[in-house]
Amino acid sequence: MTSEYFYSSLPVLPDFSAVSDISNFSEFPDDWCVIVADIKNSTDAINAGQYKVVNILGVSVISCITNIAKPMEIPYLFGGDGATLCVPGSLTNRAAQVLYATRQMAEGMYRLHLRTGIFPMHELHKAGHQLLVARHRVSKHYIQAAFAGSGFEYADRRLKSEEQGHGYHVDISKEIILPDYSGLECRWDNVPSKHGEIISLIIKAIAPGVKKEAEIYDQIIGKIREIYGNDEECRPVYDDGLRLTFDGGNLSYETSIRTFARGKLAYFLYWLHLRLQNVLGWFLMKFEIKTGEVYWGNYRRDLVTNTDFRKFDGMLREILSGTAAQREELTAYLEKRYKNRECVYGIHHAESALITCLINKREGGHYHFVDGARGGYAIAAIDMKKRLKSLRQ
Repeated sequence: MTSEYFYSSLPVLPDFSAVSDISNFSEFPDDWCVIVADIKNSTDAINAGQYKVVNILGVSVISCITNIAKPMEIPYLFGGDGATLCVPGSLTNRAAQVLYATRQMAEGMYRLHLRTGIFPMHELHKAGHQLLVARHRVSKHYIQAAFAGSGFEYADRRLKSEEQGHGYHVDISKEIILPDYSGLECRWDNVPSKHGEIISLIIKAIAPGVKKEAEIYDQIIGKIREIYGNDEECRPVYDDGLRLTFDGGNLSYETSIRTFARGKLAYFLYWLHLRLQNVLGWFLMKFEIKTGEVYWGNYRRDLVTNTDFRKFDGMLREILSGTAAQREELTAYLEKRYKNRECVYGIHHAESALITCLINKREGGHYHFVDGARGGYAIAAIDMKKRLKSLRQ
């Protein structure tokens, strides 16, 4: 078996709690690479009301890279204002081309600077950083990647450094191509919290050694479950909260990206087609009709369970639905552990969640990236960085 199939050959862990056991992770081969994408000054864009744009640009990176990798499976993580992926070295040239084009799209359409970089795994290893990966089951149809080690943080720092990032940034492509964003969809209204609010949570354990860090994560995951309940109680996306959007402005995000550089007529025809598709989708799901291999009565239920509301990339990231009292109890618990120098954390709350979708097939094979409204993960990350800075002073 070649290293291209390293990720798809890993065993599938039964549930998310298994990511707190470092023995469940495997190290990437030297000939793989890390791809990091991040929107510069995303906070300014969010404050200007562009949080949906920030989200869909992050998912557009995942879409164009997974499309060039097919049928190969590659691991990725959506971070709210960007994305991180790992690919075998054989894909790096094509990845650089579509990343460059996606950068041009973000700049041309939204005046946002999408920083992108490709970092060879062997250079991360040489610099003393590990990057480990595991697969865990989210639902019947969705297997998610989890990451451990300092490799992502190292690559992210290099990407954002004017000096250290030189040579890794994807700044030019010798061949101009149009990326394939097929599967990228943004067709749902924001999902209101069924309990009052949505929190976006990022937690980084601080401990001497990965074993102690794993213990801290295991304890924190258990405490979150104790406060917020089981998955069904705290999921930010739920069947009754799902509403297909017919707002022209909301539909323009997907339309703009899917018709990038194809002209005004292509934009109008896709936008019109999208509205008609949403009418048809509403009808098919409402009356639970079967068309071909797709039973539309299952689609919304699968959407709920195929959502990435909980993930791990060396830090714990969760989007949860709950009450203000639950948030205050969790914050008090995390603040105590922060003052004991066991973790840093960031938290942001809003009234709703937003979802951006990646559709491989309508029957089961559709995956949904969730973030808190009004900035979600991006604002939580700023909150966490303030605590980290204070801890280091």
